Amino acid sequence: MAIKDWYKVTFQIEGDSEEIIIWKLNELGIFSFSFEYLIKTENKKEVNIWLPINEWDEISRSDFEKIISKLLNINDSKNQFFVWSIIKEEDWLTSWKKYWSPELVGNGFLILPCWINLNEKFKDKQIIKIDPGAAFGTGSHPSTYLCLEKMENMLFSDKKVLDIGCGSGILCIAARLLGAIEVCAVDNDYLAINSTNSNFQLNFGNVKKLNTYLGSFNEVIYKYKLKQFDFVLCNILAEVIKEMIPNIFECLKNNGEVVFSGILNSQKDEIIKLLIQNNLKLLDVSSRKDWVCISAKKVSNLT
Repeated sequence: MAIKDWYKVTFQIEGDSEEIIIWKLNELGIFSFSFEYLIKTENKKEVNIWLPINEWDEISRSDFEKIISKLLNINDSKNQFFVWSIIKEEDWLTSWKKYWSPELVGNGFLILPCWINLNEKFKDKQIIKIDPGAAFGTGSHPSTYLCLEKMENMLFSDKKVLDIGCGSGILCIAARLLGAIEVCAVDNDYLAINSTNSNFQLNFGNVKKLNTYLGSFNEVIYKYKLKQFDFVLCNILAEVIKEMIPNIFECLKNNGEVVFSGILNSQKDEIIKLLIQNNLKLLDVSSRKDWVCISAKKVSNLT
């Protein structure tokens, strides 16, 4: 296997810019990043982003700087706002690990980095072990938190679940922990599929009751005839969600439920309108910081 080195780009932001940076990085397909307080008493944070060297040439890096500068309204040509360095593959996990710690989500889940021993005080939690090798979601993003929090209050026992945009497999693992009898995961990135399979194996010792599909959602559901799901979980960007809503309706059983996350508060009304237009009954809207989670149900006769 070829050695893969990384660019690490670092810059500083005001704390209240964190959510818009997360949104933009997700939109750009960048999932390897962290935020760190510089001084706890101030509202300044350092953003650290890791990018594979073989995928980011000089033009791509310059374009990235322009996008972030425009997003943050920065026009500083005298001082170097972005600091670039190279991280060797063998230093990759070490670089990641210092930003990771166990994280409680909702009332019942604990996201546990696989190299950290479980503290006795968390023995009663539903443990989701994660290996960051592919650098997908860690559960700390508000949209993932909202999804897991919502899932705690849903009845997954003996149910069939579809996770669209599975990433690291966190939602797949959570659904199985909550009793799902079958979990199907779809992602258009082979690294995400590998990560989901790997993390599922890490948690359960096998990948029984997990089926993974590589490709775009709209293509995969027709190719493999995926339907009759009790629950559909969809934690991706709103722009992508909008295109999927009609086919998500077709995937669900009558009275089946869908949970959408990855939606900014400013995008909420448009998504709700599309749900209603596609005969999905709104059940609940929850929020965390600038993000919202929307759940809806497929019913044959809306009133």
